[in-house]
Amino acid sequence: MNRKRILKPALGLAALVCVTAVTSFVWMQAGYSQGESRGKVGKPRISDTVQANMYADNWFIMYVNGELVAVDSIQFMPHNVISVDILPDYPMTIAVMAKDNADAKTGMEYANTSIGDGGFILKFGDGTVTNGDWKAKAFSRGPIDRDTKNPRVENTPIPEDWYAVDFEDESWGQATEYTQSQIDPKEPFFEHDFEGARFIWTEDVEIDNTVIFRHVVTTPPDGKARPDFSNLNDIVPSGPRRRPR
Repeated sequence: MNRKRILKPALGLAALVCVTAVTSFVWMQAGYSQGESRGKVGKPRISDTVQANMYADNWFIMYVNGELVAVDSIQFMPHNVISVDILPDYPMTIAVMAKDNADAKTGMEYANTSIGDGGFILKFGDGTVTNGDWKAKAFSRGPIDRDTKNPRVENTPIPEDWYAVDFEDESWGQATEYTQSQIDPKEPFFEHDFEGARFIWTEDVEIDNTVIFRHVVTTPPDGKARPDFSNLNDIVPSGPRRRPR
């Protein structure tokens, strides 16, 4: 309905502007209140983030809720810890692809002179940690039967949507936990907080060279209530709008 047609002529332009302003204000308040009713608030601050620490032997890439959040910047030696600040949103789907430094044709490393091993560990500031509850599946294996004289590998195509929230991983097995002595992490590992986290891989930490892990965190493990910052572009910020330039 055209608002101009229902206004009395005596009101004039001033009344029209007033009605429009009130309508806009009510719309903004309703939109923001609706966001608050879903637990959504204004713009996030750095204090709303949590730190994520990851260590991989030898390399990894990580997605959270379908968004790329971390990539190991060093593919081989030295092993390094990647620390980033993330804005948690629950339920939180974590998907990690980890790779041992294996030759693509032989599955071996160090100029095809030995069989390597993998390992991955993660801890978020909200208490999320890697353990045997995570899903794990190998997509590249070798050398098959540990045959280093005639090494060969078996590869399974990696699904394009392996990191998606709605990816089906129900048929995957559980990750296998490994002790710190079994993985033998290098120096940077000990400079960061991984307390409570476990090293994980598949059942064969030597032969399985490319592994994907998936895990869903339904609620904050530390029990701390956190604002829901999903779909930030769909709500009106709590602060004043910026003036157009």
